[in-house]
Amino acid sequence: MELERRCLAFDECPEAELTIETRANGTQVLTGYAAVYNRFSLPLREGGSQFREIILPGAFDKVLNRQRGKSDVVALLNHNPDLILGRSASGTLELTSDDKGLRYTVVPPDTQVGRDTLELVRRRDLKGSSFAFGLEPGKGDRWTSDEQGAVREVREVSSLVDVSVVLTPAYPASSVTVAQRSYEAWLASQATEEPAAQAVHSRSALRGVAAAWSALLRLRSG
Repeated sequence: MELERRCLAFDECPEAELTIETRANGTQVLTGYAAVYNRFSLPLREGGSQFREIILPGAFDKVLNRQRGKSDVVALLNHNPDLILGRSASGTLELTSDDKGLRYTVVPPDTQVGRDTLELVRRRDLKGSSFAFGLEPGKGDRWTSDEQGAVREVREVSSLVDVSVVLTPAYPASSVTVAQRSYEAWLASQATEEPAAQAVHSRSALRGVAAAWSALLRLRSG
């Protein structure tokens, strides 16, 4: 299973805004949404194809239930494994799925990285969140289309590796390679289904013509 990354900017999606909260014991925590449900992504492009993506409500429910207490998710700065902000195994990262999306709360360490991250979020220099995930091939997504083109619906995330506070959220081409292969497979299936549908239509039309001739012959013989 290959990983994909998606980024979310709070200046384009107010629901995803990063906030800093101070708890009763004086600890500062960072809260945000790594993913928001029912909101179309910016156009994703790989090669000559372009499509949009939408994450459906509940897409993270199964993976969170499955990973709770059994697997580890880390919170990073700019997806850099050397810049760790927290992790679920230590209790410094909490992940929940609510009516908005995938919400995370991390307790940054009292280190230079942690203090810098809090200050940069406070100054709005860090502008969004991202997450790394995996889908089970042929199961986790579904392709449809609307008046603007192809749409990938993410229905069930099978693995969640990290959430990340990021400097400049974007959709780099390398992040959509897996989705592109899924898209191409969908296009291929559409191409094979279309001739089959045409054949069914042709057989139906021939049956209609035959029935009309049969009725006409009966009238003449009568």
